[in-house]
Parts: sequence; structure tokens; C-alpha cells
Amino acid sequence: MNLRISISTRFLSTALVAALWISALCPVHAQDLKTLTLSDAISQALELNRELQALQFEERASANARSEARSALFPQLSWETSASKSESDRYKMQIDTSSLPDEFSGLFSADDFGFTGANYINRFQWQQLLFDYSVIGQMKLSDLQEEAAQWQTKGQEQTVVYNTVAAYLDILRAQELLQVQKQRLQLAEEQLDTAQVGFDNGLRIRTDVLRAELTRSSAMRDVVSAEISVERAQSTLNEIMGAPMQSRHAFAAGALGAYNPPQEYDARFQAYTELFSAAEENHPAVHIARLLVKQSEESINMARGEFLPRLSGQASWGFNEQGDPRFKEEEWTLAGAITIPIFEGGRRTAKLRGAKEIASANEKRYENTVRSIHNIIEQTALSLREERRNLDIALEAVEVGKENYDRFQNLYAEGLADSLDVTQALTELVESQTNVVTTRYNYLSYYIQLLQAQGTISIHAQQYNNDQWLTQ
Repeated sequence: MNLRISISTRFLSTALVAALWISALCPVHAQDLKTLTLSDAISQALELNRELQALQFEERASANARSEARSALFPQLSWETSASKSESDRYKMQIDTSSLPDEFSGLFSADDFGFTGANYINRFQWQQLLFDYSVIGQMKLSDLQEEAAQWQTKGQEQTVVYNTVAAYLDILRAQELLQVQKQRLQLAEEQLDTAQVGFDNGLRIRTDVLRAELTRSSAMRDVVSAEISVERAQSTLNEIMGAPMQSRHAFAAGALGAYNPPQEYDARFQAYTELFSAAEENHPAVHIARLLVKQSEESINMARGEFLPRLSGQASWGFNEQGDPRFKEEEWTLAGAITIPIFEGGRRTAKLRGAKEIASANEKRYENTVRSIHNIIEQTALSLREERRNLDIALEAVEVGKENYDRFQNLYAEGLADSLDVTQALTELVESQTNVVTTRYNYLSYYIQLLQAQGTISIHAQQYNNDQWLTQ
């Protein structure tokens, strides 16, 4: 029949205006943009992510703190130079010089005994800590803090990779949903053309044309929303990568856009409790929580160490001179000290009790961290099983939806079906296509979440050049 191909000039113009309006939302077309692969996005994020850079600085700071704590074991050598001048009536001597010859009357003064006048000290000082358990404890504590900082950096690297992959998948999802909506708009235009031609030839009522116009308007709105979703997803990825917020790239779904998880994964995700041990061994949060427990235990030892004596030694050599510095009046000292704490108003006892309470709190936090990760693994494994089954159902529904729409479209063109039937068939087709896209990318998002929960997500960008990471 010629009814299907007779498109009126009025609706061709309307379609052209609509297409120009939609394309104006994205002034730069995909073919003009450089394609950003998942591997490239991860590489840039690991290099430029601000939070990761901050943790890297903190990790280096913890290494310096460790060196600072160890410095107490080494001799402390310093050079002291001081100059002073004093005058005091307190040291004026009452010496009767009346019986002395005149030549001896001015020989005696306080300056002669070093009490007043100018005084110059130039000497080396050496100090050596012999035993102080709090210093030893601080060294052990700094080692644990450095290790925790390293795990924090590793955890942030995994988080950056996870967020990058998740954002990249959101972009691919948004792009495919946009194509679904554009196809819907195209089919709605065809339906409108058919209704208009039928109405012009007296085969259709005006209601069919109005209904088709409303269907097309709804499709146009959904295309606009889908365009904006792509823009938002790209903006989110730019933030994670540390890229300018306005930068745009082209994205190719590749194997991810057609990925169909194998059925044998069902057994793996059903036995999710076997994944718990991997998470406890690899997840940075578990290691950090465990290190916090060790740090609190060392804090207890440090608090106990304050009840022990402190031993130190010191020595000095130099010149202590009166009058003018001549570097001739040599002076040296050698001393040792033992400090034994006796009573400080209960401070040490309170500190020890407080350290024990903090240790108990960190124990509970460690247990809660492990349980939380176990729960994430369980919930994610269940979601993966659900999405894999739903993907099979959605793929079958698409084939049924296509056949159903084609049949009703042909029946409608022949006058054997109502426009409501065509609209309903189009809605069902779009819904089934949307379900395929949503379910596939939900599965991929849950899978990367499972890898992160196990602490096994790869932080090497080159491993994301293909879909082999989906077999981890």
C-alpha cells in the first residue's frame, strides 16, 4: 500500500524541527570527540583524583612520623652559645681594706668570684636516652600507623577504580537508553505519518492523529531526558577523573554492551559464603580496622610503660669564661639520671583505663567492619543472581515485543487494528528494550561492587582493556 510511505510536508517539517531541537542539547557530536576507553579513564583517575592524592601525601607524612619517632633512640647533640652580664647588690662583698696597703685596696670585688659581670658559655652538649618505654611504644605505634596509611591509600585506589568503572557504566547505560528513546521517537513518527495519511484519505478519525501526536510528544520528552542523563553521567566521571567538568568524550560500549553473564556463575554466587575469607584477607577496611585494634593495644602498653623508670645520660664539653671569651677555661660534665614516677594524682591509672576502653571500642568496630563487608557480599551476590536471570527474561521479551509491535503496526496500516493497540505495543517494546539495558548494566555494576567488597578489584588500568576483568 502507498499509505505507509505518503508523508505529509507538515509533519516532515515538525519532525525536522524536533530533531534540530534535540541535537541542540549536545552541540558537539560524538564523531567529533575522542573516544575515552575504560582503561584510559581509570588511568587518569588514578593519576589525578584529588582524594587519592591527599591520601598519598598523608602516607608520606606517616613515613616521616615513623622516622621522627625513631630519632629518640639516637644521641642528641647540640652546640650551646650564651652570653650574659649581671650586676647585683646581693653579691657585693663587705671586705675591710683599711688595714691593707693601698695597692691591695681595689683587688677584691664580686667580679673576681664570677658572681657578676660578663659571662660566656660555649660548649657541646650530648644527651642519650637509655630507657623509656613510652618512646619504644611510640615507635611501634608509628609503624602501625604507617601500615594503616598504606592500606588507606590502597583502599582509596580501589575506591577510585570502582567509582570510575561505575560512572563509565552509567554513561554506557545512559547512551543505550538514549538510543532506545530515539528509536521510540522514530517509530512514533511513523505511527503519526500512518495516522495522518489515513485521516487525509478518510480511513482514520482525527482521534488517531491526536493520539499519535501525543505519543510522539512523549517520546520527544524522553529523548530530551535521556540526553541530559548522558551529560550528567559524563560530568560525574569528569569529577572522579579530575578532568575539567565541561570536557566531553565519546564512549564505546564494545563487549560490555553485549555482555551476557554465563549461567555457571549462578553456582558461584549461590556459594557466596566462600567469598568471606577473601574479603577478610584482602579488603583494606578490614586491615585498617585490625590495625586500629593493634594500635589501641600498643597504647595500653605505652600507658603501662609510664609506671616504669626512665633512664638517660648526658655530657657536655666546652668553655665557661668570665670577662672576655678566650676559649681557655675548659669545662666538662658527665651525668646520668633515673626518673621514677611515684604519684601524679591518678593520671597514669586513668590513662591506662581509658586506653583499655578505647581498645574494646576498636574491637567492636573491627567486628562490625567484618560483618558489614560480609553483608555487602551477600546482598551483592543475591542481586547478581537476580539480574542474571532477569537478563535472560528481558532478552526474550525484546524478541516478543518486536514481533508484537510489527504485527500491530501492519494490522493498523491495513485498518484491522486500533491506534491504542499500536501505542501499547510500542510502549511494551520500549519497556522490554529498556529492561535489557538496565538489567545488563545493573549486573555489571553489582559485579564490580562484589570485587570491591572482596578487596580484589584490580587497580591496574591496563587490565580493563577488555572484558577479562569480568572473570575475576
